[in-house]
Amino acid sequence: MSRQIKNVAIAGATGNLGSHILTALVSSGSFNITVLTRRSNTNFPVGVTAKVVDFSSSAALGLALQGQDAVVDAILSPDPTVSIGLIDAAVTAGVYRYIAPEFSIHPKFDKARSLPIFRGKAQIYDYLQMVSNDKKITWTAISNGAFLDWCLRTGFLNLDLTNKTIVLMDDGGRVIPLTVLPAVGTAVANALAQAKETENMHCSIYSVQKSQKEIADLAKEALGADGWDVESQDMEKVFEGALSATNKGDFSWTVIGDLIRYSLATPGYSGPFEQNHNDLLGVRPMSDEQVKALIKEISGDLKTSPQ
Repeated sequence: MSRQIKNVAIAGATGNLGSHILTALVSSGSFNITVLTRRSNTNFPVGVTAKVVDFSSSAALGLALQGQDAVVDAILSPDPTVSIGLIDAAVTAGVYRYIAPEFSIHPKFDKARSLPIFRGKAQIYDYLQMVSNDKKITWTAISNGAFLDWCLRTGFLNLDLTNKTIVLMDDGGRVIPLTVLPAVGTAVANALAQAKETENMHCSIYSVQKSQKEIADLAKEALGADGWDVESQDMEKVFEGALSATNKGDFSWTVIGDLIRYSLATPGYSGPFEQNHNDLLGVRPMSDEQVKALIKEISGDLKTSPQ
């Protein structure tokens, strides 16, 4: 039986995604929010309770989760053990809803889930399904593809706004879902507010569904067509190099990035959402003009930021 969610604990609230989820939860005004943190932090918004916990201690986690209606797992780690321990603690504490740490490619893409970088998410997701089948807890998961604003800011999609360089992944033509971080935060807050509608449900959201080349073309329109250096790379060769590196124990950010980019660029590893839950979770698709405005804003920020 569904129930109203009022008390919400969030893990990973200081990360790129978690901070936006925390902002959305606070802005909604609907929840009493507790941040689970490994170390003392006084920078959380007024009204947010912070609890320093040892994530390796089931007893400490269980105590911290007493009285919580929901847990939002925004932990970013390839190691699934922390999240699985948090799920166990939530079950023990009688938590009603667990928001899975998905926030990526949809689980239906088995090839992507078999890659080293996604195996942890797959194990967490499968474990959450198992405990929910025993009626011990309910869950919601959200897939959003890649983070559009973060990718533009960091050049993760091989699009460097500052130096006007583009390295196309193969031909850059694979359409993928991309979602801005604030929209993901909004989706989480609305999923909790609509507990009945999102019970044991995997949701898909997006801000845009476009290819790397289409985003690059919008960047050219936004920043001017002159001065761009465009190349392409063979993603199969990139994939071979990344797998070789992981087999040697190299899980550096470059290697992880290459595996993610391969999954975004390769048929069978990702793709656009055929169905979405934008309306249910309050996510509005962005127009081309809005994307160009975002590109201009990020480009301006990058030019004024200290190097």
